[in-house]
Amino acid sequence: MSVSRTIRLGVTATALVALLSGCTTENQTTPPEASSTTGTSASTAASRSMSEAEAAVAKIPGAEFEAARAWDGTTAYVIATLSVTDAFSGDPAVLIDYSLAQLSSQSEVDRGRLVRFSFKGPGQTPKTTKALLTALSIDSAPYAGGSSLELANQDLDDRYGRWPAAVPDPPASLITKD
Repeated sequence: MSVSRTIRLGVTATALVALLSGCTTENQTTPPEASSTTGTSASTAASRSMSEAEAAVAKIPGAEFEAARAWDGTTAYVIATLSVTDAFSGDPAVLIDYSLAQLSSQSEVDRGRLVRFSFKGPGQTPKTTKALLTALSIDSAPYAGGSSLELANQDLDDRYGRWPAAVPDPPASLITKD
């Protein structure tokens, strides 16, 4: 009886080790090596922090953008919030496009499985945000019935390039002339 128990424990331990050895995770915050991407510009190879991307959007009067790593169990994703006040007088679609391009250009935090996106401001709802994203050819779906939308990674790659993408220039229509 002790021999069969020892064999069962040995088989169980071997199976457990085999299963666990397949449970390694990739570092979700390390950008791909510059040499592994083809056709990227020099600006994509440079390291760029999330705070630099957020600061670029903050230069637009009445706009603020925040993004960070989040987790759903073991699934990494990015939660991103674009906020505007009454001081923002530009085109909301252009601002969304610029903000998501900024998110795609930073190399600190990859998008993981998805981007959970919210656009907060006067008159903005998930429905109006979805319409603005659709105009940009970015598919979205309500995230867990809340006020944010899940953005399709492939659409973001198609629009902005593979992560980390080139740093975008600010749209002329959003720059105030003093």
